[in-house]
Amino acid sequence: MVFKKKVIELLKNVLKGVDIENLIEIPPEEQFGDYSLPCYKLSKLFKKKPDQIAAELCKKLKPNKYIKEIKTIGPYLNFYFNEEKIVEFVLKKIQKERDFYGSSEEGNGKKIVIDFSSPNIAKPFSIAHLRSTVIGNSLYQIFRFLGYKCISINHIGDWGTQFGKLIVAYKLWGNKNELEKNPISHLLQLYVKFHKEAEKNKELENLAREEFKNLELGKKENIELWKKFTKLSLKEFKKVYERLGIDFNRYVGESFYESLNEKTLDLLRKKKLVERSEGALVVNLDKFDMPPCILKKSDGATTYELRDISAAIYRYKKYSFDEMLYVVDTRQSLHFRQVFKVLELCGFKWAKKCKHVEFGLMKFPSGVMATRKGKVVILEDVLDKAKELILKIIKEKNPKLKNKEKIADQVSIGAIIFWDLLHDRIKDIVFEWDKVLDFEGETGPYVQYAHSRACSILKKAKLKVEELKLTKDCFALLNKKEEIKLVKLLGEFGFVIKESATHYKPSILARYLIEVAQAFNEFYHSCPCLKEKNENLKKLRLLLVFASKQVLSNGLHLLGIKAPESM
Repeated sequence: MVFKKKVIELLKNVLKGVDIENLIEIPPEEQFGDYSLPCYKLSKLFKKKPDQIAAELCKKLKPNKYIKEIKTIGPYLNFYFNEEKIVEFVLKKIQKERDFYGSSEEGNGKKIVIDFSSPNIAKPFSIAHLRSTVIGNSLYQIFRFLGYKCISINHIGDWGTQFGKLIVAYKLWGNKNELEKNPISHLLQLYVKFHKEAEKNKELENLAREEFKNLELGKKENIELWKKFTKLSLKEFKKVYERLGIDFNRYVGESFYESLNEKTLDLLRKKKLVERSEGALVVNLDKFDMPPCILKKSDGATTYELRDISAAIYRYKKYSFDEMLYVVDTRQSLHFRQVFKVLELCGFKWAKKCKHVEFGLMKFPSGVMATRKGKVVILEDVLDKAKELILKIIKEKNPKLKNKEKIADQVSIGAIIFWDLLHDRIKDIVFEWDKVLDFEGETGPYVQYAHSRACSILKKAKLKVEELKLTKDCFALLNKKEEIKLVKLLGEFGFVIKESATHYKPSILARYLIEVAQAFNEFYHSCPCLKEKNENLKKLRLLLVFASKQVLSNGLHLLGIKAPESM
């Protein structure tokens, strides 16, 4: 982004009123420069051939201290940077900013509410919950790094018809001692048993609806059971969050908004949006090519559509957000389209600030996970298995390593988070043990190991690299292709963070960190640091090692992953 800005600044005076930023691209090969401007899209604007436009622009532009050469290749205008100045600029900037390198103040004064994770009470925290949890947490960290005030909300699923099913199941087959001893496992068994029995006895579904209705009406026995299920589940969930290193500003269940529903309904009635359809209260959305948004079922039970509308209104009143993100899987796409449209029809201008950050499903090779059938992979089991494998590798390869347990935990959790975030969030991903726990190639441990290697070099150097003072003329010493490639990559860190935020895709950052780790390893193998005899070159290379370590550390943090100093 730093370098791209230099090109934009140069072009501004000769291309007024043109969206230069979105036209500039990185060429596929080094011989075509660091950046290029394809002139095809300018042809219609200037009524000239692209190669003619490129030639005319080239004559008008003059190189400066950062851009040493500008030349045309057919319809492309190519920019070549002054590598000595780029090396000086990037290394000094990282040396000065350290933990804040890549951050910005663009979000100052703005608030973003991020709704993510949102597990259902009385159900296990499965691997399926991983996507919303780690994507949401990474976006929270990224936007904070860009200066936004972020509010993270865990919208716990603690209301709805499933509680009627659980109450029925517990009354019929529940065991108090088993509930206290192993709450999630026992409640899952009851939930699965309910659905098996309901296939044979259809009356159970009616009983469940009745029990949920009694819960809404405040029946004492049902409220007490619901509170117990919620308390025990939250306790288990928080253990998982603590292990993942994730915290929330607020845990707010759906039930919190139940008391606001009548007020919301009154508002919708005033706006003449509510009508009755087959006994249910709905907002008709036919003219928007959507099915009706159901607010209350025919039996009077409220829906999660109504609760989400109430929640959005409450959140805007409380936070006056500039944006509200719902990190929820793609199956809820229609739901959010309906909710946002109803908010818009109410006259809330801020409805357009609500965005569904959808993501693909986590699947098994045999299909989608299903809690009703008990077909789930518990996240803690995955974390335990990964840690066991990493601990075994550490004991074999580095038996003298201190804090093996702690580092194994950081690396195994990092591996699982990175595996998820490396995938484009829009795509479905298949949970396969061998791929999740494969620590070779494009993986979290590969990035973490590059970071720990950089830390090891700096430790052996016994030099306070961050305090190094170098003369301007010595930056030309860094001129090998591996050095220049790495410096240029490090210089793009801020741009990558901004792109990740713009598209709500931590995968952009994850892939960039793989590139940095690869470039660092190429540099490390080609350019001796500790054994270099030229003292100034040695210091410069150590400064480049420090800069690489800093970018890897900052990037891993933004993904919600620890950066161990030894592995």
